[in-house]
Amino acid sequence: MRRAFGKEDLLRPLRAGLGRVVHGLALVAAVGVAVAEAAANTGPQACFKPGAPIVEPYRWYPKLDLARIPFHTAEGAWGPRAAVVAPEPPVTRRTVRVTSATQLAAEALVQGTTIVVDAEYIGPVVIYGDVIDVDLVVPPGRRIAQITVGRYTPRSTTQRFRLRGTTPGTHSGGLVGTVTFASNPTTDIIIDGVDLNGDNGRGGNLLWYVSSPTDRVAIVNVRGHAVGQAVLLAPGVTNIVIAGNRLVSGARSREANGYPEGWGIRGGDRIVVFDNRIDGNRYHKVRVEAREGPPQYAWVADNVFVDPAEARIFVAGGAQEQAHRITAVWAICNRVYAHSTCMQTSFEAPLAAYAVLTSNTFFGSTTEALQRSLQAAHGSRRDYLAGNTYSPWRRPPSWEAPGDPTATVPLPPVMIVRDKVDPIAQNCKPPPS
Repeated sequence: MRRAFGKEDLLRPLRAGLGRVVHGLALVAAVGVAVAEAAANTGPQACFKPGAPIVEPYRWYPKLDLARIPFHTAEGAWGPRAAVVAPEPPVTRRTVRVTSATQLAAEALVQGTTIVVDAEYIGPVVIYGDVIDVDLVVPPGRRIAQITVGRYTPRSTTQRFRLRGTTPGTHSGGLVGTVTFASNPTTDIIIDGVDLNGDNGRGGNLLWYVSSPTDRVAIVNVRGHAVGQAVLLAPGVTNIVIAGNRLVSGARSREANGYPEGWGIRGGDRIVVFDNRIDGNRYHKVRVEAREGPPQYAWVADNVFVDPAEARIFVAGGAQEQAHRITAVWAICNRVYAHSTCMQTSFEAPLAAYAVLTSNTFFGSTTEALQRSLQAAHGSRRDYLAGNTYSPWRRPPSWEAPGDPTATVPLPPVMIVRDKVDPIAQNCKPPPS
């Protein structure tokens, strides 16, 4: 049974270096200990200020300060501590250059190999076996149609695999279609600085798919342009950091490709989503789902989210009748451009046991009255209000580096289908100019 809140819960974040509690006692008296603690831990003072020192930089995206993440730093009212652990890079001892899919797949089965794509185009690649200590480099101007790492049956192992551009830590790579991880177990995965367009030979869909329980993943500095949904993460994916990416999902109509989904990021049992821009017009930009098992956490901060059609941005949900809950979620310091005339905006955590959705800036259909009503409807131990601001819709800002995926990352060829079109999506009106 979870212990009750106490004075120690309020003091612990101070000792962990997460900022001061301002007017804590007054806040406790006004709105209760749970909301007071949420505001103290993740209120306006937790938003990063330019020039502020970074206490604990994340290895593969140093702008991310792990010290800001409550569950990384300490246990608390949210639950037990669960430190975010970065993936280890591959350890290689040989370098090869490849010009065909067959050659690439064979070399990737040799443990400790750096593989450099040396052809303008390489067709679909399936690495059918164990993939250990492989560093796959796709230089600018090179392309891999799609790639599957590992196999489902018989089971294989993937450990320390990196797909990257020529310079780690920057957007410096060519184009890759869908990237699928099929091994079980899979650990220590890095995708860094390439373009992804979800080409799967069937009209395109997912940019990357982690299909089995996986630990320690970093997706950084990527431009992605997805026909349908962008990212799908299987149950049991932990220690995943998605940072510094520029992604567009739902980029093609249902008539053209027949994919009804348009998710941005869906899944992840312990996930950090930081400093991304994610645009789309169907389904949520970030959705995490409750399930049984170890503690689940999500920390979503300092992103730009854009949805001019359905205005569904963030949700911690699942089947409403299920008994289990996501342990805790934070969605803080985000800039949200969300407009819809066809459905209610969504920035909520109905199935989180503890939720802090604060210090966000909303432009569009999201209102304080709506957030207040959702907070009341979803129960205690949540704050959907502190530090949030609300303004009419305005045009989103220009894309920051590495730039607009729709202008730089080509979609796969159109595949005409005859799926029924969603009538709700048809009726959505565009936002005001």
